[in-house]
Amino acid sequence: MDKVWYYTKGDGNKYGPYTDEELVKLIRQEILVEDDYIWMMDLDEWVRIGDTIYSIYFTKQTSSN
Repeated sequence: MDKVWYYTKGDGNKYGPYTDEELVKLIRQEILVEDDYIWMMDLDEWVRIGDTIYSIYFTKQTSSN
């Protein structure tokens, strides 16, 4: 069975369900940011998405000196 994810943006609303692929798409579309939280049934509590494996999909800004 595929993982089923939900997310919250700190506004008290919960969004979902989403598959892994849909979650990655939301990140790439910049709908989700690193400080948003995700949850699935296997987790005891919400997790900051920037602290998960999904953090690899966030584009990193590099500064030039």
